[in-house]
Amino acid sequence: MNDAKHEPGIPALRHRDGQHARVTYAELLFDLVYAFAVTQLSHQLLHQLSLGGLIETLVLWFAVWLGWQYTCWTTNWFDPETPRIRGLLFTVMLLALVMACAIPGAFGDRGLIFAGCYAAMQVGRTAFIVLELGAGHPLAANHRRMLAWLLIAAVFWIAGGLLQDQARIACWIVAAACEYLAPMTGFAFPGLGRSATREWTIEGGHLAERCQLFVIVALGETLLSSGATLADATAWNADILLALGATFIGTLAMWWLYFGISSRDATEAITHAEDPGRMGANFHYVHALLIAGKGHEDYQEIKGKKYPMDERVLIREILEEDQKA
Repeated sequence: MNDAKHEPGIPALRHRDGQHARVTYAELLFDLVYAFAVTQLSHQLLHQLSLGGLIETLVLWFAVWLGWQYTCWTTNWFDPETPRIRGLLFTVMLLALVMACAIPGAFGDRGLIFAGCYAAMQVGRTAFIVLELGAGHPLAANHRRMLAWLLIAAVFWIAGGLLQDQARIACWIVAAACEYLAPMTGFAFPGLGRSATREWTIEGGHLAERCQLFVIVALGETLLSSGATLADATAWNADILLALGATFIGTLAMWWLYFGISSRDATEAITHAEDPGRMGANFHYVHALLIAGKGHEDYQEIKGKKYPMDERVLIREILEEDQKA
């Protein structure tokens, strides 16, 4: 909130002085884990190109995105430069890393690991903030309502991890829906009341920059994967070079569309909106679609013809050739 300064009892709150709050290096490091998670999800879908595979990937995507989004709002209110919040961020980061590693087996034998890490991340972070704020702070009631919904969602996450097949999908859809829809209702909860989005007076510049930097990291991952493919190729033939060029141009086009048209106005729009909380929430929901659309492909299409370009296949072929030699 704009009046939430470094109060004597709560030094972890960001100082609000009307200036743009910068994104810290700890937050950038945190984003790298989620860039890895996005890549894991794209690989997950590539291995299951079916309706069932699409549904499973969407469920996992909502978990990945919501974990990042809730943490982003936490660091908008609380200063990651303070030791307690930095420690919280790194703890969440470790849980997110293990969760991302479990994505390929989330609907197999690693479902409970995925669900347990995610639930611990969401509930643990919010419970810590509730304790940090105490009972009387203006932000406390909102976080208590948030915690109530995350606890309900955690029950379904863990239950899904213990179940199999369709039962797991059903439980996790309910869990993701709880976390996705609850902010739209102001985290309304019996006995705890309801939050108004006008109470979520956020720092618009910081929130916009967090999303923008995530887009940069996600686009950068595409370039790194493409560069690694070319570096590991034994022969730089025309197909590989054309595919690399198409990937590079496509990445630049996405960058231009995002940063050259819309992102420059985001800070101004959120900061000067009549309801910054609602504007910030909508801004985040849009990015859930943008980042989900970025991923890994095993081919590039040029003039209607598909050219194979999968670094995993190329590396496997190189290793097989070395073994034969």
